[in-house]
Amino acid sequence: MRKKDQKTPLMHDLQATLLYMGNTDTLYRDVYILRARYYLEQKLSYDGYLNLKRMQTREANLPNQIRNAMIRSDWHAVYELSGSDKILQKELEGKRPLQEFAREIYESHAIPIDPFSPGMHKLAGFTTDRLSALRNKIIGKLKELCQWDSDWKEFYLQRLAIFTALTVNTNGSDTLSQPSSVVVLEEEAAQAFKNGNMARLEVLAQKLLQGVSKSDSSRTPAELLEAVHKPPSAYLFEFSEKALKKAAQLGLGLYSVPSRSTEYEPFLRFAWHPAYAALQSDHPSVMRLPDLPLPKDLPEALKSRIQLYAIHPFINSAGVRFLPNMVAEDVLVEDFPEPKEGSNLPSSGLLEALGLKQRNQLSRWQIEAVLLEKGSDILRNELGLDPNEFKLVCIPPDLYLRIGQESGWGQQRIWTHFDGYMIMADKSRRALAGGDVRFGGIYDLLGLSCSYDSDRVISRFAVVQRRRMAIWQ
Repeated sequence: MRKKDQKTPLMHDLQATLLYMGNTDTLYRDVYILRARYYLEQKLSYDGYLNLKRMQTREANLPNQIRNAMIRSDWHAVYELSGSDKILQKELEGKRPLQEFAREIYESHAIPIDPFSPGMHKLAGFTTDRLSALRNKIIGKLKELCQWDSDWKEFYLQRLAIFTALTVNTNGSDTLSQPSSVVVLEEEAAQAFKNGNMARLEVLAQKLLQGVSKSDSSRTPAELLEAVHKPPSAYLFEFSEKALKKAAQLGLGLYSVPSRSTEYEPFLRFAWHPAYAALQSDHPSVMRLPDLPLPKDLPEALKSRIQLYAIHPFINSAGVRFLPNMVAEDVLVEDFPEPKEGSNLPSSGLLEALGLKQRNQLSRWQIEAVLLEKGSDILRNELGLDPNEFKLVCIPPDLYLRIGQESGWGQQRIWTHFDGYMIMADKSRRALAGGDVRFGGIYDLLGLSCSYDSDRVISRFAVVQRRRMAIWQ
């Protein structure tokens, strides 16, 4: 009896710690959630959880049923219903300790924002001076997981090494001490003024008075921003023949996407310091787009796309800040042609493996739930890929743009779900989508309600390397 009592708190602590890590180490949120689910299923399966919810509904309805039976003077029904209430309460009480875990694990739809993504700590609910304490707490949790869950010790040690090496900047700025360009300093000054941080504003004003490093005049915008975010040179990977054969059976094709970073790097700075809070117009339902110094010969839809990045910070489906870098990349993508209006939507082996009957009329919440539940198994069992290294996602917007230009996408009256979300001024989020020919085709980008499930929005899935979603690791 004593041995059993010792195991119960440990299992409770283990699941609580896994859930905590899923909310803070968001790049691997799905991995932590699935591990917690593995342990929960030993006590309460998904079907058992659904039955538990049905029992709760029955319990909530019993008082009304008893009241109606009393009005009818149906005392036999009152007797039976009263007995049912006692039985239901006893069964529910026995499962109550697991109920909260089950809700967080089986209905885990919301994607938390990575607090360590540069520039995102406030949206994640943290001040810079709390990030060091958060990092230390995560390190402690990972050490506990190494002891409690030895089968996964190697994974926890890998994450432990990442957070141990992480240096948290606590000076209130998201940049390092390297020389900055005038435009970046001016943007930081505007942000400091908006936040009422006069001490920081004084420091930035002094830097602007002194002028920037002379070498800035010969450096590219990407080089000027390297102190803030240094993108990788490429995301290359050589898939095995077996993996490619399996991918083809699922409807996935291999794309070696060329780099277009040189073409797009001048616009990266607009995405770094979005300023949505100051961009509301006099009309509450209308947002005024910023007047950005963009080349006049850019397509209007591309200008609108860049303007969205200037208004909103973006995150990917791992909750990590998304800044498109346009580097070369090897990726597996569903390669069907975009369907013409009125035609049948293409099916695929992947769609079937995900348990989806159709490609449209799916909300982002539905898609994320299915990918969380089945994505890792498909990667591991169907493609022979490590879910810790790869992730099954809606096609990212930067890949849709580059692949679509070569494949003729963006020429139909239809939107495609894109991986990621734009963060609104009230901290809510909208799911990324785009590609409708009426709104800019290949450059079209917008945010949809996460519950929007129109037949005008289709899903196209991709297998990407997880490291492309890790901005600071």
